[in-house]
Amino acid sequence: MSVSDVLELPYEEFLGWFKFFKARPVGWQEDQRTSLLLSAQGVKKKPQEIFPSLASLYRGNKGQKSIDPNFLKMLQRAKQGDEWAPTIED
Repeated sequence: MSVSDVLELPYEEFLGWFKFFKARPVGWQEDQRTSLLLSAQGVKKKPQEIFPSLASLYRGNKGQKSIDPNFLKMLQRAKQGDEWAPTIED
């Protein structure tokens, strides 16, 4: 993607890409793979302590919480709740 293509992006899309790369830095897959290899060799440190890209990745996932499955089951038992069929994650 060239600079002219970036300049033509709508502002909301540009901010979305900026947010995406902040949450998932370039090269985090390689850092994850290396951290698995290091842990297999006996390194006791957590991956996010060694690699800043993994630290930002783990930080980004903490804010995304799903609905408690027990709460969804309670909603289904509510009056006229048996017609509602959401996907329940275990």
